[in-house]
Amino acid sequence: MRTNLTFMTTTTEQSVLANGIIPLTTIQHKYQSITFPVNNGVLLRKPGYYSVTGTFIVTAPEAGDVTITLQKNGVNAPGITATETITTADTEFRTLVFNGTVKVGCCEAPVTLGIVNEGVAITLQNATFNVEYLD
Repeated sequence: MRTNLTFMTTTTEQSVLANGIIPLTTIQHKYQSITFPVNNGVLLRKPGYYSVTGTFIVTAPEAGDVTITLQKNGVNAPGITATETITTADTEFRTLVFNGTVKVGCCEAPVTLGIVNEGVAITLQNATFNVEYLD
């Protein structure tokens, strides 16, 4: 049975600059070896595998690509990213979703996970981030 999990949300409108950190402001659930907050991120204290899922509803003040990426200790986690294109500023809403698995090695813990906006500046309408310890 999976008992280690954290589920966080941001439900108030937030402006996030290009290359800015996505704010995670509200803990919905938190259990055991996962700690929040750590500079708008999650601290994983236990070695093993973690399932991560992020969902973000955004618009942008300018046209361009919105890219949201998970970072592990400040480095992009391979393949855990989502990109959508905004063609008309301030009128289009896009939903970006990423999911994947993060490994924390036995000598690597603790590890900090954060989420960064690598595309154009955005207005974040809603964000959810779920981290679940697998084994």
